[in-house]
This record gives sequence, C-alpha cells and structure tokens, in this order.
Amino acid sequence: MQTEDPGGFENRPAYRRIGTYLLALIVLGMAVSVFAYLSSMQVLGWQMPEFNLQTPFRSAGSNNSTPASRGLYLYVSPNTRSYFSSIGGNYDRLLAPWHAYAKQRQVSFKEITDTQALSDLKDGVLVLASAVALSEQERAALQNYRTQGGSILATWASGTRNEKGEWAGWQFLEAMGATSKGEIALESKARYLILNGETPVTHSQAAGQRIWLGNASESLLRFNGKGAASIMDWTRVQDPERKNETAVLYAEPSAESGRSAVFAFAESAWESQPYPIYSLVDDTLSWLQRKPALLRAAWPEGKYSAQIIEMDTEQGFANALRFVTLIRGINYRGSFYVLTSVAKQFPDEMKQLARDYDIGYHGDTHISFKDQSLNEQEKRLLAMREDIKSILPDLSAITGFRAPLEGYDNTTQTLLQKNAFLHHVTDPNSSEGRLPMFVKIDGVSNENAMVLLPRTQRDDLNLSKEQLDVEQTRQALISDAETSRQMGALGLLSVHSQSFEENSLLTQAFPAYLDYLKANRSSIWLASSSQVANWWHERDRLKLSSTVAGKRVEFDLTVTGKKPLANASLILILPQKSQLPNVLGLKIGMPKATVKRIDDFRAAITFEVLEPGNYAYQAVFN
Repeated sequence: MQTEDPGGFENRPAYRRIGTYLLALIVLGMAVSVFAYLSSMQVLGWQMPEFNLQTPFRSAGSNNSTPASRGLYLYVSPNTRSYFSSIGGNYDRLLAPWHAYAKQRQVSFKEITDTQALSDLKDGVLVLASAVALSEQERAALQNYRTQGGSILATWASGTRNEKGEWAGWQFLEAMGATSKGEIALESKARYLILNGETPVTHSQAAGQRIWLGNASESLLRFNGKGAASIMDWTRVQDPERKNETAVLYAEPSAESGRSAVFAFAESAWESQPYPIYSLVDDTLSWLQRKPALLRAAWPEGKYSAQIIEMDTEQGFANALRFVTLIRGINYRGSFYVLTSVAKQFPDEMKQLARDYDIGYHGDTHISFKDQSLNEQEKRLLAMREDIKSILPDLSAITGFRAPLEGYDNTTQTLLQKNAFLHHVTDPNSSEGRLPMFVKIDGVSNENAMVLLPRTQRDDLNLSKEQLDVEQTRQALISDAETSRQMGALGLLSVHSQSFEENSLLTQAFPAYLDYLKANRSSIWLASSSQVANWWHERDRLKLSSTVAGKRVEFDLTVTGKKPLANASLILILPQKSQLPNVLGLKIGMPKATVKRIDDFRAAITFEVLEPGNYAYQAVFN
C-alpha cells in the first residue's frame, strides 16, 4: 500500500508547487507587460531601435543597420563606372567623398551594384552619386522605387547618358524636379554655393552662407525648380540671365510617392570645403527620410526675412528729408547714420530725424577708423558724441554705429562695445552668412553684447559704378531685395544722402523698390537697424531643445531674463507634405501656440507672449 507523503505535492506551499517554473513565469509576465507597453507606444508614434555593429559601408547582402543609417543606400552604377573608364576618368574619385562623409558622420550606406538589388528596394533613401550613365532597366527600377515611396538624392548629371555612354538628355533629372538650363562657364566667377535659410534641406544652415565650390573639371550645372541654394559670385549677386536658377533642388510629387533632391554639382566640388557640404547632406538626408526638424526662426511674427534701409547722412544732409518722404509712404521707420561734423550744421533737420526715426553715428569726419591708434579712435568716438550732444541732450537711444568708408578694425569693435554701442553696421566681408552676429568681449554681459549687421545688398555707389540707367537701377534694387527674401536673410541696403538730390537717378528709381517691399510685407519684416539688433537679443533669450518620437516632436522652451518675450517664432520642417500638426502644451497653463502654414513642407509655430520661465509642448502629426 502506498503511504501518503506528508511533504507531498498537495501539501506544499503555492510558491513551492510552481518550483522551477517560477522564474520563467516571472520573465513571461514582464515580457508581456513590456510588449504591451511598447506596442502602445508604437501606435502613438515611437520608433523601435535596432542595435548592431558594422563598418561605415557594407555589401548589399548584409542585413545589419544602425538607427542613424537605417534605409540609406549608395548606388554604384556599373554603367557609370564603365563610362568614366572609357573617357579616362575614375568613378571612384566621385564616390570617395561619400565614403569620407559616412566615416566622419558615423553613418552606414548599403552599397548596391546591380539592378536586381535596386528592384528589391522598398523605401529609404538612395544616393545616385554622379551616376551619369544609366540603362533603361536602371531608370525603370529607380522610377519604380520612388513611386513606391523611396526617396532619391541625385548629384550632378545623373542619368543624362545611356548604358553606352551616349547622350540621353535631361528627362531623368526633370522627373525629379530639376529643369536643365545648361552649364556655368568655367571662366565664370560664379563658383560659390549660396544657401537659403530655414528650408527643408538647409534647415541647420545660416541664410546666405557661402560655400566655395572650387575649380573642379566637372562643370557646375544650371537648373530651375524648387530650390534651397544658388550658385553666385562672392558678392552674392545673381546674373540677370540666371535669375531664379537654383543648385540644390527638392521635390515631392505627392504624399504617396518618394521625395527627391538634386545637387547641381559633382562630388569633386566638395573638396574645397567638405564640412559645410556635409551639413548640407545631413539636412537633405533628414528631409528625404521624412524626419521632422524644429528650429528657432531667424525673424519674429512668422516672417521669413528682414529688410533694413539705412542712409549714410553726410554730404547733402538735407536730402535726408526727401528720403523720409519716400519711406514714409510705406510706413517704414528707417535708420540714419549721421556724420556728426556735418549734422551740427543742420540742427533742425537733425532734430526732425531723431524725433521719428532710428539714429546712429557715422563717425565725426569722413575718414576711416581702420589702423588708427586706440587713443585716436577713442578721441573720435568722444568727439562725435559731443557733436550730437550740442543738438540732442539725450543720447541714450543712439546706440548704433556705421564706420565711414566701412573702415574699422578690431580696436574699433572693442572700443564700441566698451562704450555701450549695441550694434554696428558692417561691410559685406564681415560675415560668411547673411544674418546678424554677436561680438562678445570680456567684461561685457551677454545682454549688452554688440550685434553686427552686415551690409548684404549693393549700395548706391556700387550701382553707380555699373553705370545703370533708371530702369536698370530699379531692377537691380528689386533683384537684390528679392535675393535676400528668397534666402530668408537680413537684407540691408545702404544709401548716401548725396544720392537723393531732386530728380536724381536714385530718387527716381527708389519708389519702385519701395513698392516691391510693400507688396511683400507679409513675408518681409521691414525694420530699423535698432529693431533688428534688439530682436536678435530677444531671440537669444529663447532656448529650444527638441526630440523626435515617431509622429511627435516634443520640445522645451526656456525664456531667460526678467521681461516677457514677444513674437517668438519656430520653424517646423514637416514629415508629410502639407500636413500641419496639432501643438499641445504638456503642462497646465501653457501659452497658446499658433500654427501657420509657410508652404508644403514648412510651418511656423508662433507665440504672442512668453513670460520668463520653462515651457513644454508636443507637435503631433496624424
């Protein structure tokens, strides 16, 4: 007979009955909970990371990928390689910059070398690195890839020849939004890539930034299309016959198809300044991957660019009142930098200007400050203030300076800051971009740091040297302003009082230029020099940090200082064409954010007033 085991299964505690299964059940329970949580988060837009080890470039057969490199492909066209070999060229020379980029940025491209692998792609971003010669089979595979949602970045003359190296035309690039206008002559001085600011493919770059493209044998191409950069000369003046041409293009035919981008220059042009090009590639790949991006807008109230008109008021001082009559017609408060030894001779005119307009110093006499001793420059700054004090007792509002003949040096900059000047209108050489800049020295607080405002447009003296007639002058003024507007830059036009005699060429040409500004006021912020400098300080008080979580962009704002910040503005790069987000506060009592469409790929997020403090929001896309 079997005896009952007093320590048998029936009498064991519950935890002992489970025994060795206990650990497995605990792990299973945790796994179910984690899976449910992550599934919920994915529904809300979170992306699941992948972890692996790999080299920067790998073969098409590898399944490994990094989070930063996911879905990045480099197509190494066999037909293009054969074509370059047939003409004594080396295709690897054009591929090498992509390897260097990948190594520096620590990203990984999956290399593809055959049409079948190309046909198997479903999404991601494919780079055509100057893939000049493509067969019909390759073209069909690429077109199918984009139709199904894949994105393409094509450089230089990709697809303009067939598999035999014979000319095939521009149709392939035209399908990606780039209409050919020919080539830029090798002897042309237009060898600089000038970037627009706050575009989908240049959103981390300064408006108007210059990038030298060198003198490579591969020609620079001319395209029309929706663009983010142009090829110009060093002065950033576009030849009239090349108006509206662009060198960095982007397109998205529909929300279902993939995006495309085209660079009008070959990889050999990267050699002169690779790191600025790398930043351009970063932004372009980000947009092609449909990653949203958030940045502080350069200008308030959702405006895209800014315009200053300032007068160097010297000879013909009284002509400033004629100029006032013109700008008053568009309700604009311009800036006048007065040569103080002359201003003393026109006290009534000086008082009238100071009552209604922005006043700054243009020096005591019309002699450059550059290379003068510290003592001599100090004496001159004191003299110009004494000159104006004889007319205007209160000088506290006059905090701007523009050096005569645009002649200044580091000594001048240091003395201006030590004497509490808040802005300096400088020459075009002072900046590689077309935005204001801070100049900070030891002993000067951030809120008192001086702002440099570079002159960005041809002045009346430049235009006079070109010997233009009235109509040509009108068009030149408007063209320069339009270039600044398209860049999202600071447009700063300097004119001289002696150029505004009655019925002078500039007096006749100026009304058409002002009409242009008035007509585009919705996108151009018309401001005085002091207003722009003050805004740049206000903008500096707004700190932004953001993270992307799938279909959400979470962002924190901090307003420093002790006073409210008005008209703060952010630019949001949209992951889906024309789909605006809902912007919601993550804390109770967050100020309302207004979302305004800029174009198919960008939106402005504006705030009427933000008190000092911290704020948290999320932008949610459906």
